[in-house]
Amino acid sequence: MDGRSGKKRAELTQALHALESNPSAPEELRGLLRELKQHQLELEVQNRELQEAQQALEESRNRYMELYDFAPIACVSLDANGRIQDLNLTGANLLGQNRSYLQGLPFTPFVDPTDVGRFFGHLRRSIDGETVSTELRLRISRKQVEVRLLSAPIEDSDPQERMCRTAIIDITELRQMQVRLSLAERLAAVGTLAAGIAHEVNNPLAFLMGGLGLATHALRAPAPPSVDPELLALARHHTGATQALEALTHAQEGAERIQDIVKDLGAFARPTATQERSVDVEQVLELALKMAMVEIRHRAHVVRDYTPVPEVVADSVRLGQVFLNLLVNAAQAIPEGMASRHEIRLRLRASDENVFVHIQDTGAGIDPDILEHLFEPFFTTKQLGQGQGLGLAISHSLVTQMNGGISVESSPGQGSTFTVRLPATTIVRRVPVPTLPSPPAPSLQRGKLLIVDDERSFGLTLRLMLMDVHEVTYTPSAQEALGWIREGRHYDAILCDLMMAEVTGRQFHEALQEQSPEQASRLIFMTGGAYTPSSREFVEQLTLPLIQKPFKRETLDALLAPLLALA
Repeated sequence: MDGRSGKKRAELTQALHALESNPSAPEELRGLLRELKQHQLELEVQNRELQEAQQALEESRNRYMELYDFAPIACVSLDANGRIQDLNLTGANLLGQNRSYLQGLPFTPFVDPTDVGRFFGHLRRSIDGETVSTELRLRISRKQVEVRLLSAPIEDSDPQERMCRTAIIDITELRQMQVRLSLAERLAAVGTLAAGIAHEVNNPLAFLMGGLGLATHALRAPAPPSVDPELLALARHHTGATQALEALTHAQEGAERIQDIVKDLGAFARPTATQERSVDVEQVLELALKMAMVEIRHRAHVVRDYTPVPEVVADSVRLGQVFLNLLVNAAQAIPEGMASRHEIRLRLRASDENVFVHIQDTGAGIDPDILEHLFEPFFTTKQLGQGQGLGLAISHSLVTQMNGGISVESSPGQGSTFTVRLPATTIVRRVPVPTLPSPPAPSLQRGKLLIVDDERSFGLTLRLMLMDVHEVTYTPSAQEALGWIREGRHYDAILCDLMMAEVTGRQFHEALQEQSPEQASRLIFMTGGAYTPSSREFVEQLTLPLIQKPFKRETLDALLAPLLALA
C-alpha cells in the first residue's frame, strides 16, 4: 500500500470515528458504522492471512526450485521438436553448458549420432501421452555418456505446444560395472569348461607331438651296420622324407585344431566395449555350441532345426555369452552317460520384426516355484561352489540391453525351452553360393625385413620362414632395433611383437614415430593376445596392421605385399 492510499484510509477512519462519537447522529447510522468497523477488522485479518499464505507459498516454491535445481538427477523439459524449454542445474552441469545458454537449443547435438532415431522415437511417444523409458548414448565434450531417459507428458501444457518432462539418469558407471560382471561371468564359464577344453586341446596336441616325433625319427634313424652306405643314404632320403612329410602334415592339422580352439576362447573371453551391429545369429550360435560341446558331448546329441532368418541387431560377443550360458545350463540339466537318449534342440525362427532362438533340452525341468526367480541375480539351485547364480541374470540383462527379451517354458520331468528374442534387420542371411577359385596371388616382391620379438624361439623361426624370399634381420631387443634405425638402416617392413617385457610394442611405436615417422608407418604388429588394459586400448585404436599368432605364411604375405610394393 502506497502513502497516498494510507493517508486516505486514515482520513476515512477519522471521519467515521467522529461521526460515531457525534451524539446528534441517528442511532441507525451509528449501528451501521459499528458493522462497517467490524467488517474492516475481519478484512484486515483475512488480508494478513492472505499475506502469510502468499509468503508460505513463496517459501515453498523456493524450496521446490532448490530441490529441482539441485536434484541428483538431471531434468529437462522438451517440446515436440526436441528443443530444451527448461532444465535444472544438474541437467546444465551434465551437458556442460550454462542453463540460460541451453534454453531454446535442440537436444539432438548432445545425442550420439547412432542414437538420434531412438531419441526421436522416445520423444514422440512421450509427447503423444505415454510415460516411456529408453537407454541411449550422449556425446558431451567428446566424451560418451550412457544414460537412461524417463519421460512423461506435461498434462497442463498448451495443446498447440505440447511438451514432456524428461529425467536423465547417468548409467555409465552402472554399465561399466555390468561389463565387469559380464566378463567375470564369461571367465567363470571358461573355468567351468576348463577340463573339457583341456581335453579338446590335449587330443590334437597328442598327435601334434607324436607327428613331430615320427618326423624326427624318420630323419634321424640309425643306419643298420650290414647295409651298403650309398644304398642306405638313397633309401633313407626317399623313405625318410616321405614319412617325415606325412607325419608333419598330421602335426600341422593338430596345430590348426589347437589354433581354432584358442581363437574361439579368445573371441569369447576378451573384454570389449558394446558394439551393436548386424550379426549373423546362426554363426554366433554355432560358435557358442563349439564352446559348449565339452559339456554337451557326454550328455546329449544336438539337433539343429534352422530356417533362414534375417541378421539381428546385437553385440556378437555378448550374444555369444548368452547362448553359451543357455547351452551349458541345458547340458547340466541332463545326467551324464545317456547321450543317445537325450537331445538339445536348437531352432531358429523369424517373424516380421524379430528373430527367435529356441534352446530346448530333455533334462530334468524346473519346478514352478523356482521358475519365477530364475532370472534374479545370485539365485541358484546348484550346490555351493558350482555357480554364483549370475549366468541367467546377466544373460537377461544383456539381451534386454540389445532391445530383445528372454523367456523360459518348463515343467518337472519335461525338460526346458529357453527362447531368446532379438530385433531383426532387413538383411536375410543367405546360404553362400560357391564361387570359382580365385587366381593365384602374384609372387611377393623381395624386401628388407626387421623382426622385433623378445621370444627368441619364435623370432628365429619366423626369420627362417621368411629367409627364402627376403633379407631378414632379427633382434629380441626393441632398443637395439631403434639404435639400428637411428644409425640410418632402412627396412621395407618391421614385424614387432605387441607384448614384450622390456619395451612394449606400443612404446616402440611411439619412439619410432618420433625418431622416424616413415619407418613407423611400415610396422606390422604381432600378438598372441593383448592382455593389459593399456595394450587392449592401443589395439582398439590401432590403424596399423595387426596379425594374431600363430599365423600362416600366406596371411603374413598379404600384409607385407602393400608395404613391399611401396619400397
